[in-house]
Amino acid sequence: MLNLDREKTQAVADQNREAFAAMDSALAQAAQLTAAFLTASQGSGLTATESQRILKQIHESATKIIEGRGDMIRATALLTRCLEHRAIPVTSVGCPIGLELEQQETARHLTLVA
Repeated sequence: MLNLDREKTQAVADQNREAFAAMDSALAQAAQLTAAFLTASQGSGLTATESQRILKQIHESATKIIEGRGDMIRATALLTRCLEHRAIPVTSVGCPIGLELEQQETARHLTLVA
């Protein structure tokens, strides 16, 4: 059994939720940037090649945010597993999406929130 400090564990849970919110916000900003760029580029004189390069870079940036979010989902699953082995009541650190199907179907005593 792990001996985790309640306040420190709660701080990790809170920070984890804030990290997801920041990634979601960054992804929304990337989508808004794409729309703003498309609007601004219409009639601007940019060539199709120039605008394509810019759109591709914006898209690649957004893809990295999505990949990072996936990594954080896996990290959340690992944090959740640690919490199952501690001596204090359970504090949710987020939803462990990405666990193997068998693990997802196992009865859990955690309150899981995205």
